[in-house]
Amino acid sequence: MAFSRKPPSRLLNLPAEIRNLIFEYAVTSQKTVVTFRPDHFQRDSFTAATQPPLTRVSRQVRSESLPIYYECNDFVLHTESPKADDALIWLTCNWLHLRKLRRLSFWIRYVPSANSRASSQGAICVTMVRPKKNSAWEVNKHWSWVTVVRKPAGLEDDVKLMLEKLDTMTREVSREDANPDGYFRLMTDLRAFYIQEKLS
Repeated sequence: MAFSRKPPSRLLNLPAEIRNLIFEYAVTSQKTVVTFRPDHFQRDSFTAATQPPLTRVSRQVRSESLPIYYECNDFVLHTESPKADDALIWLTCNWLHLRKLRRLSFWIRYVPSANSRASSQGAICVTMVRPKKNSAWEVNKHWSWVTVVRKPAGLEDDVKLMLEKLDTMTREVSREDANPDGYFRLMTDLRAFYIQEKLS
């Protein structure tokens, strides 16, 4: 009995430039991509950082679409346990793809000053970017306040302090041999520095 051949994929017959545009559209998330499992009430705004189903279609599609997934999305690492532990697991599982990342954000819970009555609810989001593929990480001066709670007074001073510190820490993870432990150390050291500064 003769087996008929499957017809060739129309997608794979397209020029590479067109395929890349299609893949970019398909794998770029409209939601914030987080490296922890979002709670039920967060799923309208956040999506877990898992490789899209498209990247498992075939070897060729995977080899072409997976780098685009890591390059085009902003991945969020939460610096506070237990979600920080999830971040380490994600970094470890994605070790081979860390050089492909172009945008990486850190959520750091706001810490009131020692004599302040302000709430500790809310987090500051600071971001590192790679302007070009395989270039060194740079600190993005734009930041955001991650909560519906009103920004506390003096928050800009906290952010300035944090961005200046982050700028001194990017060198280690910019190296070609940067590993998950280096990224995890950066995020935990940044959080520890911030807490120490606020409570001293």
